[in-house]
Amino acid sequence: MPETPEVGHDNVLTANVRQARIARVYADALLAAAARENRADEVAAELDALTRDVLAANPAVAAFFASPSVSRRTRAPILASALAGTASPLVANFVGVLNQNNRLDLVRQVAAAYRQLLDKQAGRVRVTVRSAVPLTAAQQDALRKTLAASLNQEPVLHVATDPELLGGMVVQVGDKVYDTTVKARLAALRSQLTARGTNVVKA
Repeated sequence: MPETPEVGHDNVLTANVRQARIARVYADALLAAAARENRADEVAAELDALTRDVLAANPAVAAFFASPSVSRRTRAPILASALAGTASPLVANFVGVLNQNNRLDLVRQVAAAYRQLLDKQAGRVRVTVRSAVPLTAAQQDALRKTLAASLNQEPVLHVATDPELLGGMVVQVGDKVYDTTVKARLAALRSQLTARGTNVVKA
């Protein structure tokens, strides 16, 4: 009996990259269509609601979207009925196109790519901020102004409280993380002391 080939880490990464590229193509096409109708922001809100309030909140629905065992012909009328009156014709038609092309499993990735494209066009950047205690409105405003001057883009803050942090905050912009917490400074100090101790031993 022939062995089943293992799915290697590189293969998974390649598949993820390919899916991201496909999602970007769909998002680009949807944004172009939405822009022609002057509904780019509204479509973004609909996609966010679909992924947040429907897929994330209902695992069974998400499984239905992604299941390869359900044919697109079976899904089509169910999707049409579910989206009627709740989604705009543009978004409903777009979901239909994804189903027709067996790409419903990419809905979340398309929504994320759409938001990124829209933000880029508008000169916005998403920033995640975690702090040990809730930031006041004045602190958020000051942080927003500082980031805007540094990034030359309009920051859109997503603020969360993390009690495990020791003072300061963690700011993430894309794949860059700026950690100003006491915990991070202590870790850096320990690394410096360890390095110095090693150098002393070597000397």
